[in-house]
Amino acid sequence: MRGIPAVRINQREFLQLFQRLSMLLMAGVSQGTAIVILCEQSSNKRQKLYLAALHTEIMKGRLLSKILADQTIVPTTFKTLISLGEQTGTLPKQMATAVRELLALRQSKQQIITSLLYPAILLVLTLSITLFLLIGIFPKITPVFSTLRTELPLSTRLLIGVSGWLSEYGLWLLLAVMVVGTALYFLLQQSKRFARVVAAVVITIPVLGCVVRLGNTIHITRMLAVLLDSGVRSSDAVELVSQHIRHPLYSAALRQVSEELVLGRKMSGLFGNYKTLFSPDMVGLIQVAEQSGSLPKTCEMIAALYTQDLDVYLKKLTTLIEPLLMIFMGLTIGFIAVSIITPLYGLTNVLSQ
Repeated sequence: MRGIPAVRINQREFLQLFQRLSMLLMAGVSQGTAIVILCEQSSNKRQKLYLAALHTEIMKGRLLSKILADQTIVPTTFKTLISLGEQTGTLPKQMATAVRELLALRQSKQQIITSLLYPAILLVLTLSITLFLLIGIFPKITPVFSTLRTELPLSTRLLIGVSGWLSEYGLWLLLAVMVVGTALYFLLQQSKRFARVVAAVVITIPVLGCVVRLGNTIHITRMLAVLLDSGVRSSDAVELVSQHIRHPLYSAALRQVSEELVLGRKMSGLFGNYKTLFSPDMVGLIQVAEQSGSLPKTCEMIAALYTQDLDVYLKKLTTLIEPLLMIFMGLTIGFIAVSIITPLYGLTNVLSQ
């Protein structure tokens, strides 16, 4: 696409720009004028360049949906809603809806990350302190233990062995972890089969699997609600959502469901075939919605309900994990401290005699 690809902005900046653009369009401002206003108000150089390039293409008579078609930062559902808005003359409304829903999905992802961030930091801090004591402090005290005439406690001997091993092979271990981590990352990116295997394993893990299922269910039902409410056929809506979902198992399931919907089958029955991905409650609600003809509203309600469930679940999870990590930190550091102090206490008794 001409003009736009050379200007790089991230998805967060893109959504911020189009949120303001949708507000101006809803107020009756033309596309070209609205983009000029945003360009003048923006203090971000990359955003100004992006808006200037976008304005140039608009002034050439190109449709906004055509301009956004090849941009990888733009979600598929967003492009679809923009195209529908241009076809039906409801571009401001469709753009506002698309931005609102994508921001809500982004907020849900950030909520998950934020909830798990503090426990992760606490775990990293515990491991860092432990490694510092084993590699930086313990080797300096070890020579003192050699002067003792008594047998060292088992915990001390264990720490001496671990400390010596880490001092000698620690860098090699770190290098091995980095190599394996990089190899796994590239395998996940390049091998769809490996990604599916990893995803299948993760979703069976009790706590993590529940978060994955809730997050993807919210994502899917929210997107379906928007697309179906905009008049997109159910089979096309499911196919578009499958392109937007990154989880390999859910994406493959949605593609299969889309193909079956074309043959006239019910969405609830098709979702019910994937019991590990979609809960019976969700399938039951969709079945009732299909009978009453209220599928878009029901999908929106499911998304709202599962968002509340996810929020409660994450709060409970965080409340449970934090004290467990604190106990783990206390026991780890306490074990090291006792292993150091016990032989030194024996040394003072020897000297006093």
